[in-house]
Amino acid sequence: MLMMVQKMARKVLHAAQRYDGVVATMPYRFASDELEVDASIERLLADAKVMRGRFVAASYSDFRVIERSRRPRAYAVMIDESRSMRGSKSVAAALVAAVLLLNLEPDDEYAVTGFAEEARVIRSMGQRRIRERTLQDILDMRPAGCTDIAAGLESGLRELNKVGTSQRIGILVSDGWLNTGHDPMSLVRQFQRLHVIELPGGDHKVCADIATAGRGVITLVRDLSQVPVAVRQCLAA
Repeated sequence: MLMMVQKMARKVLHAAQRYDGVVATMPYRFASDELEVDASIERLLADAKVMRGRFVAASYSDFRVIERSRRPRAYAVMIDESRSMRGSKSVAAALVAAVLLLNLEPDDEYAVTGFAEEARVIRSMGQRRIRERTLQDILDMRPAGCTDIAAGLESGLRELNKVGTSQRIGILVSDGWLNTGHDPMSLVRQFQRLHVIELPGGDHKVCADIATAGRGVITLVRDLSQVPVAVRQCLAA
């Protein structure tokens, strides 16, 4: 099962990243195609050669483009492992984690927690641990008990608060079948951004309300083939 999940995850192209950091004018180096006209003209006039009465750029690096850096992010993936997550849903949850891990940049942080009536940490923020071990622990889930989404959100917030990264994002993987614990909405609003990957057989309204209040996106997954696209939408939002 672990090999199958990894194979499916590797077929996914990397998600489109949000470049929302510092803006700078740089020599063209195949990282941006947003031309900075004034700076390029100045550079070309200074360095260009004149051939047959025309200016000719000495190199593609004489052109100046606008580059936007990407700020490092921290992700907390909170996976529902209550009774309603039996069967293919637990495999979908592992696939969510696998696709996420394969799309993270080297300077990104991540944590994975599971929750039912209580929450547990599967992979804590900053922990040195091989990816396969984390995925195996998710696949080893034994769904049982009721669903306390508040407990899951609390565990995710605790992990995100361990890092000083300016961009801290939660991803809730659940069917939204809330049947124990207190109202999670006060916790939802504490996230900078909270996305929801909704699995079938639960309460769509709960999932949609959480995503809206968390300033995130909601993606619906009805079979395993839709998981990669769902994760990509969360990472690009």
